[in-house]
Amino acid sequence: MRALLATALGNVLAPAAKPFAVDATKKPFVVLVAGVNGTGKTTTIGKLAAKLKDGKQRVMLAACDTFRAAAIEQLKVWGERAGAEVVAKGPGADSAGLAFDALEKARSQKADVLLIDTAGRLQNKTGLMAELQKIARVLKKLDPEAPHAAILVLDATTGQNAIAQVEAFQAAVSLTGLIMTKLDGTAKGGILVALADRFGLPIHYIGVGGSIGDLQVFDAGAFAKALAGVD
Repeated sequence: MRALLATALGNVLAPAAKPFAVDATKKPFVVLVAGVNGTGKTTTIGKLAAKLKDGKQRVMLAACDTFRAAAIEQLKVWGERAGAEVVAKGPGADSAGLAFDALEKARSQKADVLLIDTAGRLQNKTGLMAELQKIARVLKKLDPEAPHAAILVLDATTGQNAIAQVEAFQAAVSLTGLIMTKLDGTAKGGILVALADRFGLPIHYIGVGGSIGDLQVFDAGAFAKALAGVD
């Protein structure tokens, strides 16, 4: 029965298992990273930057979470670990203006990828969601196609609330993919099955720890087996 369940789950998840890919024709390739508070968004950006650097991509980070001073410092630490320059201002700075400046700088320095960290926001806070939309609008002043990707970071312990999160962020910035974090704890992340079935958004990675290498490409078959308890 477990094997049959794993197969059924795998069939639902398989179409969503799509690795994150940078379009080399768009330079820099601008990635907007969003999520609610506490999902591990900033940490995930650092890990993703390291992966891209390993793939010989020149990466720049933008610290557009200007609400928390700790978030700016945290991104700087991850930027140092990943070998990626961080564009930042002080707490309270205009996040959309910072995103604009970061894209200008990424262009001038011929960066391949610009990863934009945004403030953690609850999906029911209309003011903060409007600010996220503003960042996307301002980027289009420099590049009408930017952001080229918009990734939502989800916490594996979230459960059914993840559906509301995806709906709200999708309405704000047209999501292109998902990353699920905190699968190193007791959470199994079964909500990904419902999300894959309902939204069909690509699931790029899963986070399985706090170290720089703990971001794994999503494997639908392996994930389904783990959910069903199949060795």
